[in-house]
Amino acid sequence: MKKYYSMETSGRTADVYIFGDIVDAFETGLNQAWGYDGLGEVSGLSIANEIKNLDVDTINVHINSCGGYTSEGLAIYNTLKNHNAKVITYADGFACSAASLVFMAGDERIMSSASALMVHNAWAEVNWAVNAAQLRQQAAQQANMLDKISQAAGNAYAEKVNISRGELDAMLDGDNHEGTWILPDEAAKMGFATSVMSEKESSVANQSAMKQILQKVMSKPKAAKPDAQAALDMDKLASKIVEKLMAKVPEPSKENNPMKFLSALMGGKD
Repeated sequence: MKKYYSMETSGRTADVYIFGDIVDAFETGLNQAWGYDGLGEVSGLSIANEIKNLDVDTINVHINSCGGYTSEGLAIYNTLKNHNAKVITYADGFACSAASLVFMAGDERIMSSASALMVHNAWAEVNWAVNAAQLRQQAAQQANMLDKISQAAGNAYAEKVNISRGELDAMLDGDNHEGTWILPDEAAKMGFATSVMSEKESSVANQSAMKQILQKVMSKPKAAKPDAQAALDMDKLASKIVEKLMAKVPEPSKENNPMKFLSALMGGKD
């Protein structure tokens, strides 16, 4: 079975590495039935069950993930939160979307100096063939469902952050309803993280976060598109990601240089 995570135990400590999309059990079943890409992927519910059965004192969770299904992220979050072990979560690269929920499950939440969170309200793809009346009805039902999922996810952040719920909700909504990118220092200041690990101290990052993002951007789309249009879409998405990150990076200084930050995300020594 193809997993987006790995788990190792040594004595009374377990190390969990989440290094890919947090997939959905239902979609995984459909993939298997129809033979689509992702055949045999292990869903978020599987990792939740494995964590639940761990007999350890400490669980270290290393995260470099673009996210995935909110429902699966919440399942992992609640399983970690309710475990008797001390949970320490690490943002080794990106902890985005559903992966940021997993990050919030930590009693200690540690970000690498070259890492970032991205939080947002629940999203959904709209892809159905219906008439106008059905569209209005289904859109209203979908919006109501997303509101409830967003409320549940917001509660997970609200338990740990030290900003008001109004400020949190504004971040989850973000500009143009696209959520908010959060860099390490501001994450610690607002309570998303409990501490920031300097790059010299960090020996746990096992992937280049930016490379992972760019690989996703440059991967072949599932739906057939003209090559020129597909390339244009990929270029726009890559530019958008970099623009959001750069907008959050403080003014250059000897101690805090944005180019060093981006270089570190790309896997550079700086």
